[in-house]
Amino acid sequence: MIFQPKQVAWGEGSYAIYKPLLANAHPCLNQAIFKELWNHFTLGASSLEITECEGLTLMIGEATPLPLEGYEYSISIEPRGICVSAEDKAALIRAFMTLLDQFKPEEVAGTAAVSARCQRIRDRADIGCRMVHFCVFPETELWELQRFLRFAAALKYTHVVLEFWGTLRLDCMSELSWPGAFNKEEVRPILSEAADLGLEIVPMFNHWGHASGSRIMHGKHVVLDQDPALATYFREDGWCWAIEKPKVRALLRRIRAELCELCGEGGYFHVGCDEAFSFEFTEEAMAFIADFLNEVAAEMRAEGRRTIMWGDMLLHRHLHYDQENVYTCNAPSPEAEQYLLKALDRHIIIADWQYDAKAAPVETALTLKAAGFDPLLCPWDKGEAQLNACIDTVKRESLHGILHTTWHTLTSGTPFVLLAAVRCHDTDNRTSHLEAYTKAAAILRGVMPAKGEYRRAGFARGQVGFRW
Repeated sequence: MIFQPKQVAWGEGSYAIYKPLLANAHPCLNQAIFKELWNHFTLGASSLEITECEGLTLMIGEATPLPLEGYEYSISIEPRGICVSAEDKAALIRAFMTLLDQFKPEEVAGTAAVSARCQRIRDRADIGCRMVHFCVFPETELWELQRFLRFAAALKYTHVVLEFWGTLRLDCMSELSWPGAFNKEEVRPILSEAADLGLEIVPMFNHWGHASGSRIMHGKHVVLDQDPALATYFREDGWCWAIEKPKVRALLRRIRAELCELCGEGGYFHVGCDEAFSFEFTEEAMAFIADFLNEVAAEMRAEGRRTIMWGDMLLHRHLHYDQENVYTCNAPSPEAEQYLLKALDRHIIIADWQYDAKAAPVETALTLKAAGFDPLLCPWDKGEAQLNACIDTVKRESLHGILHTTWHTLTSGTPFVLLAAVRCHDTDNRTSHLEAYTKAAAILRGVMPAKGEYRRAGFARGQVGFRW
């Protein structure tokens, strides 16, 4: 198993799955994607036909329902059937993923099939808000986006923060995407499938630094490399938006509206705002950026969404912090930090990306919590110690949740996406990095089989001289 449920009582025998099956289930499971996943995870030996019922259940054959008793979902696997119960639709979908996790290969009458050991499961994750970030780069193909969203759902993440790096055609300004970018109608079916899988898509667009729509190390600028005359939308070096200008604020407002419409209903919008390198921390400048962010947050709040922003520009590395922890803090003084944290709307969620802190607690998150904010801690693929520091801090301090980042390193970082999910689910789980490689590969084969196509297999399109 990839996930260790909170409560497991093992029974005798197993339930073999080797032929087409009929199920009674809630309508949320009567979607093509669940039937496809069932077929994939049963090695093609079984199909699943569903008759809809009113309850938040999935019933196959004959099995005794297991009361929830305060857990999110329960699963009974008996020799003659399976019964799944849940507290809501999202929990029922996560229970379905947990059920797939129980399937083990088994040969039945000389044919590859699967079986599930008899057991009674009750489960609930330790950390409720489990987000993961995915970048759609010009090098990203649509199948990679679709596969990642399926992967995130199989790992029982609750949200995916989706950031298009000049790769989505927007109506408000054509130069915001490179030629050949995806149009909305190409992306929409993939996001609809993600919604069927119980994922909430969090739209993201950087509102301050990273205005180039490209990573700084490569020097590209999605807008200015197409039309230099649009330089008046940016600060002198092009790296930051000229947010003091009404036309820029109006453009960002239209971008938010388009992305929210595309990504569907949800409770969040991520405005980025990291690494604003040309920002000068004068009191006038700090007051202006706080007013801007508060304005955006108020507009988003009116739409039923909470604004998420990166925290590096707001934080200073204090001398009393653990000197063994390395923190990324771009505020130049304690006074600048204090001013910005005091001026910002507490409805804003601060995503604290501390990729190099190896020991809990991650003290920057405690600073944000003490200032009245709901922090998200944001690990990356820097190492198990760094991941554990973030997970342990979130649980100990009852923080808002985790936002695991992936950036450009999924070739090596995909196992960390799994490790973050597993440890959010069970913070005591210490699945090793090496185990995570094999388990992540197995899930990818289940959610979207490569069908013999080399470039679609595994974490990367190639093995030699390849970078994501």
